[in-house]
Amino acid sequence: MMSINLSDLLRAKSEGEKALLKEHTLESLKRVKQLMEFVKKNEMIDVFEKLGGFNNFFEALSIAVTLHDFGKIDYYFQKRMYSKNEIEKWQKLEKFLKPLRMVKFKDHEVLSAIWASLLLPNNDRWTKMIRTAILFHHYNNFYSNIQNIDLAQIVECYTDKIKKYLEFLDAKWIEIREFLKSLILYLKSEVKDEFISSSLEKIEISRSRIKGLLKLINSGVDLIEFAEFYEIDNENPNYDFLVFLGCLRRCDYSASGEVDLEKVEIELKEIYKNLKKVKEKIGTKSIWQEKLIKEIEPLKSIVLVAPTGSGKTEFALLWNAKNKRKLIYTLPLRVALNDLFRRFKNSYFGDVVDILHSTAFIEYLEEEQKGKELNVEKQLTTSELLSSPILLTTPDQIFLTSLNYYGSDKVIAVYPLSSIVVDEIQAYDPEMASIIIKTLQIVQKLGGAVLVMTATLPPYFRPFFFEDESKDYDIPEEFKLKFEEIDTRNIRDDVKNYNLRRHKIKIVDVVFKNDNKNDKYSQYLAELKKKVNDYINQYKSKNIFVVLNNVSKAIEIYKKLRDKYLNVFLLHSRLIEKEKDRRIKLIKKLIKKTKSKKDIEEIERLTSKDEIVDVSKPVIIVATQIIEASVDLDFDVMITEVSPIDSQVQRWGRIYRNRDQDYDDEQPNIVVFVGVNKNGKIEIDRGTSAIYDKRVVEKTIEVLKEYDEKLLSYDDEREMIEEVFDKETEVEDPELLKIIRGNKLKEIYIAEIKRNLDFLKYFTVEKKSQAQRLFRRIAGIQIVIPAIMEIDGDEIDKAFAKIVKNPESNKKTWKEIENEVGVNKWELKKRMYQYSINVPIFYLDDLMPMIKHEFKGFYVLLGVSDEDAKRLLKYGIEKDILRTLTRSEEEYLEDILLF
Repeated sequence: MMSINLSDLLRAKSEGEKALLKEHTLESLKRVKQLMEFVKKNEMIDVFEKLGGFNNFFEALSIAVTLHDFGKIDYYFQKRMYSKNEIEKWQKLEKFLKPLRMVKFKDHEVLSAIWASLLLPNNDRWTKMIRTAILFHHYNNFYSNIQNIDLAQIVECYTDKIKKYLEFLDAKWIEIREFLKSLILYLKSEVKDEFISSSLEKIEISRSRIKGLLKLINSGVDLIEFAEFYEIDNENPNYDFLVFLGCLRRCDYSASGEVDLEKVEIELKEIYKNLKKVKEKIGTKSIWQEKLIKEIEPLKSIVLVAPTGSGKTEFALLWNAKNKRKLIYTLPLRVALNDLFRRFKNSYFGDVVDILHSTAFIEYLEEEQKGKELNVEKQLTTSELLSSPILLTTPDQIFLTSLNYYGSDKVIAVYPLSSIVVDEIQAYDPEMASIIIKTLQIVQKLGGAVLVMTATLPPYFRPFFFEDESKDYDIPEEFKLKFEEIDTRNIRDDVKNYNLRRHKIKIVDVVFKNDNKNDKYSQYLAELKKKVNDYINQYKSKNIFVVLNNVSKAIEIYKKLRDKYLNVFLLHSRLIEKEKDRRIKLIKKLIKKTKSKKDIEEIERLTSKDEIVDVSKPVIIVATQIIEASVDLDFDVMITEVSPIDSQVQRWGRIYRNRDQDYDDEQPNIVVFVGVNKNGKIEIDRGTSAIYDKRVVEKTIEVLKEYDEKLLSYDDEREMIEEVFDKETEVEDPELLKIIRGNKLKEIYIAEIKRNLDFLKYFTVEKKSQAQRLFRRIAGIQIVIPAIMEIDGDEIDKAFAKIVKNPESNKKTWKEIENEVGVNKWELKKRMYQYSINVPIFYLDDLMPMIKHEFKGFYVLLGVSDEDAKRLLKYGIEKDILRTLTRSEEEYLEDILLF
């Protein structure tokens, strides 16, 4: 009999230093050890005691990690792992595995579950969890029918294959037994952990289990008692199991990615010692944040209501310093998140901060280009596995677990170890709010702490957040979050911006000279342009923000103003990403009160050829609602279209932001255009109602008029929000009428959220991408435009543009493209993103005549002339480009902008 050392031949991966099955298993076990040490070091053992016991959990996890890839002991899997250059090694293994040539398993985890059934004789709770977690550590057909999985079902799907496999194991038992013994001995000696070593002794190496299962299958006897699986109910998920599954997958994936699961060398409480810099930054010995933190119990879930610019972020850091947990900080906008990432790294924490969103790789690439030793691929893996002590992320990465998508367990596994911050809660409509509320219930069930922060807490959240208010609206127990409210009203004298009266508003409507129904939009736009220009003339010595509710109006008004004034900039979501970023950086420099020589040089560098910039003159930005929760900008005056009251207050937060005294000018610093005055009644254009809830906008106008020409404090602005949502309106939805308590706006929203939460109990999606699309109010698609790369880019951009344009390029690997262009894939991905535009998904049908293919996840827009490319660079997607399509911009206006 040929002697064969299976341990040195069986592989888990095709390449890399640790490709052998024994090596990958060891690396995965090392991650179990990391997690154990991290939990102990940071005094979180109680988290796992609540999950069924610290020792029980990690014993089971050690066993699951050891067995999770045994299904890779398979002829066809192993054959894929060997290259043509390793023919001698493969021939040795092929001879051993040859009986399995007729047994082809698509999903190795299914076969691994069979191994777990053979090597674990018990049927206790933890053994069932091990088998089931192994079965689901990769996606397979069983996941779509996850309830009540049992061994009989698995065997029924693969009867002949499993029989042949068991016969193979029986026939090769001597070699198999030696492999198992040597593997466990190797793992024990290398992992160097007494607890894990003793856990592995629970794995029973017995030929009788193989023979026994084979006999049962051949005789057609029920297999349930042989090896039981964990019972799962999608409608009432067992989050203890999902934490276990998530931990298994995090150990597996971090081992494959060659990154740490947790940073064991870091003690969480130590990284917050530098928070003395908070006081230095604020410039006072005693800060309001510290006073409030002293009164809050550790790990208490709270809602903080405080003014914009008052230091809510610093409060969040001090709150988590008291909790001594991992921090997951969420913000809805990537631009704001990127700013916060740099601030956290540079001011407080250094390299323990990571960022996670769809283009986070650009932030890491920029750090790498500054000379920092950084592996972008590994850094992204670390972020995706939520392994960082401090992680900044967008909500779609962390708050979708209530949708039960495959992979959500990796996120759920981190909830019990974390403090989670939900910043800018007012940015979410009732649909998105429902998903967040449902997810926060999971966090609280697992012992995670939550901090919700906002300057404008919408009243419809309150019954779900606060126990004493839930009774008035019959909120079911399962929907209650039981937060404690921390209102800065009681310490207003200590809180920056609280007592300041920062905003004086002027309400303006538009009056038509005639009532030509076919030309309403043109009339409205002409009057809007005229009035905006009039007000800018009044404020021409000040920095002015002009905010419109859609891109088309923003472009039209920008065109009107750019020829009359210096330093006029257009900002909206459908600009080329590179251009949007350049303009924001330039604006930040220009609005600085004092500019250094370095600032002047940077302004010159950032100014484009066709811009006329004067550093001594004020700045005018024409923008869409992109600015509501965006970068930290402080302007003197805002001219804005009406929007829902909480959105309005957020917009106003960009005005008179970092000041020490009340606004004392006679002129208002907020001018709000509320619509068309027709016979004393205000009509809202469809461009606004297409974006916002018309019911709320109408009531917002009513309340705004009551405060016309008044100087507003923060309390006034909060009161305005309450007043709007206390207004009554008609309820047209017959289903909603059955559950609603009244017809106030807040009662309607509360009923809508309750209905959504009921729906979510029975709702699931299979993929994270589906969940993310549902989460976004308007799903965006990224379109790359090679023509702009060619007219605006450097030689690398131009060479890459040729590749992007060619449909055949999709057949090329990134390695082949890297060799062709001479730049690594992350730099190329960055360039592709920079020359792309995010457009609403409803544009896709009309853009399709110019979209011939996709390239690496981006739609490619072709047939764009040089002149069109120049206009796209300047304005973003707009009507001159859309005229080339099957449907014109004017037709869009008829659909979404007319009254």
